[in-house]
Amino acid sequence: MGTTRPSEQLPTASSVLIAQLARGMRRRFEDAVAPLGLRPRQLLALNHLRVRGPCPQQTMIDLLGVDASNVVGVLNDLEDAGLIVRRRDRADRRRGIIEIAPPAVQLLDELDRALERVDDDVLSALTSEERALLHALLTRATAGLVVDCAEPTDEAC
Repeated sequence: MGTTRPSEQLPTASSVLIAQLARGMRRRFEDAVAPLGLRPRQLLALNHLRVRGPCPQQTMIDLLGVDASNVVGVLNDLEDAGLIVRRRDRADRRRGIIEIAPPAVQLLDELDRALERVDDDVLSALTSEERALLHALLTRATAGLVVDCAEPTDEAC
């Protein structure tokens, strides 16, 4: 009976292929962001604020998927670095609102360029049209996973 080499055992489930791609992307992502001095969770929080605007701290807890004390640590580091501003919600003084600070926008622009290089490296086997299609499909597939600002106020989200 012949044996099959691991390279011949191709995964057929999309979830397996996506997990493989995610592992490769994550390693390269972490290498790309390391020179910026930030951890992936910090960058996820900053990018969320750049795209969605100011949001309640609870939304950031939901987005990052970690307990509140860990999120507070992430936010403290970002605030100490001058990358976010925290304030109280005028409508509900118990609720903290997080906003992106101008220096973070420049940092995220640098990150965008670094991640374009990661995409170029990992997705080099795809044409530009295939990459655009992959991006569109992944955007649709992950739409339900995106956390929006909970209970937005006029100023918050």
